[in-house]
Parts: sequence; structure tokens; C-alpha cells
Amino acid sequence: MTDETLNDGDVGRLGQALITLTKEVWVLRDRQRVLEAALEAAGVLDRAVIDAHTPDAKLAESLAQERQQLIDNILQALGAANDD
Repeated sequence: MTDETLNDGDVGRLGQALITLTKEVWVLRDRQRVLEAALEAAGVLDRAVIDAHTPDAKLAESLAQERQQLIDNILQALGAANDD
């Protein structure tokens, strides 16, 4: 797979990767919303605090590294289509 052209096999793999990623994102979103609702119902959490929170430098760096690892993993998997 190149930046310019996708062959038929690449398109299928790309579609499957997007579907898989979308499923995973939904599982995370669903669990996060359920967790927030349960914590709020228990009086442990005010969701507005989450919305207004700004991560400190250590957390921001950790999140950036994890985000980049996720991106790298996806790109590596898509690149593996060329190795077939």
C-alpha cells in the first residue's frame, strides 16, 4: 500500500482495520460512559470536573506516548499488507 495507490487487497484490509478499530473505540467509549455514570450516581464524580480537567505535564506526556504507540501500531498493521 502506498500513499498514492491502494490495490484491491489493501482496500479490503483497510476496511477491516477501520471496522476493528471502530469496534474497539466503541467498547472503550461505552465502558467509560458507564463508569462515569456509576461514579456520578455514587457521588464520587462530577462529570464537569473531567470536562474541565487539564492534565499535568507528566500525564500529558504519558497520553502523548500512548497515542503515538496506538498510531504506530495501526500504521504497522496497515503496512504489513505490503508484506504479503
